[in-house]
Amino acid sequence: MTHLLLVDDEDALRRWERRVLESQRYECKEAVDVPEARAALAGERFDLALLDVNLPGESGIELLSEIRTEHPGTAVLMVTGEDDLSLATRAIELGAYGYLVKPVRAGELLINVTNALHRLRRETELLRRVDSLENNREVAERELRSALHTNGGRTSDPIALLESETIHRLVRLAEFRDAQTGQHLVRMSRYCELIARALELEDSFCRQIRLASELHDVGKVAIPDRILLKPGTLTSAERRVMETHTEIGHRILSDSGSELLQVAATIAHTHHERWDGTGYPRGLSGTEIPIAGRIAAVADVFDALTSDRVYRPAFPVGMAVEMMEAERGRHFEERALQALHDVFGQIEAIRREFGD
Repeated sequence: MTHLLLVDDEDALRRWERRVLESQRYECKEAVDVPEARAALAGERFDLALLDVNLPGESGIELLSEIRTEHPGTAVLMVTGEDDLSLATRAIELGAYGYLVKPVRAGELLINVTNALHRLRRETELLRRVDSLENNREVAERELRSALHTNGGRTSDPIALLESETIHRLVRLAEFRDAQTGQHLVRMSRYCELIARALELEDSFCRQIRLASELHDVGKVAIPDRILLKPGTLTSAERRVMETHTEIGHRILSDSGSELLQVAATIAHTHHERWDGTGYPRGLSGTEIPIAGRIAAVADVFDALTSDRVYRPAFPVGMAVEMMEAERGRHFEERALQALHDVFGQIEAIRREFGD
């Protein structure tokens, strides 16, 4: 049985919510204010709290923050009479799974509750993986360094190395994706090659960037899983730790004598830089960003927008392209973004072929 907590000082609305939800076999408990809700949470476990923003005494927003901190296994949906974008944004940033504006229709209520519970189940499953993956993190980094830097830091056949099963498994561990179904690396690397060819770069570089770009996020092997796998919004401190994956990846790769791994090091270091200088880790702008990093930025963002994430489904392709167009000359170099358009038919074929 799924247990819900309904927190609202309007008796009629709270009772209506209960009737609608219990008709779908949810088990509901009611609370009229924050102290009563807090007592209920202390006494039993709830899968979801339906929480009014405006409560007598303490604010529903304050209770939201408390629930997400002290009861992380409870999803929260906010309900309010205020259609206020700033308030909704704050609620989502604090961990709310949704924001409903009164009057709420029965169908709307049930859809949002169902979606929030589905997301909670996915997040719970993901967090269970944290315990098993945390012990593998340091081992993975050591194995990766060892595999990449054989023969005193020089590889006799870097292409064969990058195509090896060992490297692919380690890189997929860095991505924390399933080795059988996670196709992000395949898509992203092929997008990079197509964009490079559309820019009429040398054939040898185009081949290099396809292989090297598979290592773009390899530094994530050193990011703690509690941050890397966190389903909700990162805090500013957690985001600073996450952003270090670019520098870690560069360190892992840059002391190799292989030209191919040098390209991989460059991509790892610069694929989050932005054309206008607002990216990281160094705030490079314009042509200070190596061409490999500019290409990888376009390919990586396109794949991220058009792929499912724990916290959201994939955006429709047309919407993703519009979102990237809005960043032309800001996030992305115009030439690199235009190159994506120039080969879009081939990009779409790859996206369909290697879909997750």
